[in-house]
Amino acid sequence: MTLNEHPEFGEAIIEKCRADQIDWEQFVHLCSTHLILPAIYLQFRDHHILEHIPEELNQHLKDIHDLNVNRNNLILEQLQHITKVLNRNNIYPVFMKGSGNLLDGLYADTGERILGDIDFLVPEKDYLLSGSLFEDEGYTSKTLGADYEEVTEMKHYPRLSHPGFVASIEIHRIPVRKYYLRKYNSEIIDQEKKTVQSLQGCFVLSDNHKIIHNFIHSQLSNRGHAYGIVSFRDIYDLYLMSKRCEIKDTLPQIENKQKAIAYFIFAGEVFGLSEKFYPRFNFSARLLLKKHSLNLSSPVFYRLHRAGLYIIWQIFVIYLGQIRTAFHSKRMRQSIVQRLGNRHWYKSYLDFQKGFFTNKHD
Repeated sequence: MTLNEHPEFGEAIIEKCRADQIDWEQFVHLCSTHLILPAIYLQFRDHHILEHIPEELNQHLKDIHDLNVNRNNLILEQLQHITKVLNRNNIYPVFMKGSGNLLDGLYADTGERILGDIDFLVPEKDYLLSGSLFEDEGYTSKTLGADYEEVTEMKHYPRLSHPGFVASIEIHRIPVRKYYLRKYNSEIIDQEKKTVQSLQGCFVLSDNHKIIHNFIHSQLSNRGHAYGIVSFRDIYDLYLMSKRCEIKDTLPQIENKQKAIAYFIFAGEVFGLSEKFYPRFNFSARLLLKKHSLNLSSPVFYRLHRAGLYIIWQIFVIYLGQIRTAFHSKRMRQSIVQRLGNRHWYKSYLDFQKGFFTNKHD
């Protein structure tokens, strides 16, 4: 994925192709799991590797890339619609993560990045109104949040989808979970947010804030550091961001510095660009690399370690946290009673928990 930095890697790949030393089935499975097949296709195309891989695989990669180009073009149209709906009510969204990167021209090719949901931040005073506006547009919610909070206290409005649009939307009242707001919040984002030349009436994160958000989402919100799991799609985004600004210069703006350094070191090790990301190892980096290595080499470790941490988190942070809050919050008590008395909630809850253990969500 960094063949532009290391052209010798391309030569090594071609040699392995000629010697039939690559397990292509395993390769495709890994790249598919990390949602990077379109990016791999573009690297192989630009460095003349496609002609050395099996013809069936060549066509498969091209098909996936072409499908993703079509989907991302539809998402760009959806971003225009989202912006129009909000602008009519004097609301100007800040698009984040993949959709924001796409709008901001981070990717050299429209199909380079597989996008999931469309995440955007609105002023907290406009949060509930924004949800209502899209419900009036025909968007509906079928999901149940992990923490089962009141809508007014959730990080983002319940995920909304529309049969006429390809992507679900997440309307954020805050950019990240409340635990990480001290140094990264809406007020800080507003100071540096960028206008979008290709779409008036909206904003994207500054380049520095893209890096910070990438780290928080990957390693803190999704608990990647705890699990020893790092998405190659996330660190590829990080690599592209590193071409715009110095990764290590964002550290003064990050509260969890040691975990951020570990994440940056991990990315540098994977891409062979250690000096570009962060030059010195720390204990957190060694721990992250060790857990990641064990996850790859031992399916038993991966399942037990991930499941164990998740269960501990659910019991001590989610369940006991809600019970503790219920002692002084009438709203939480009412929420718990309402959920326990709703038979539909039990199915939604079990489906959500099943999703974790079948890798459908983090």
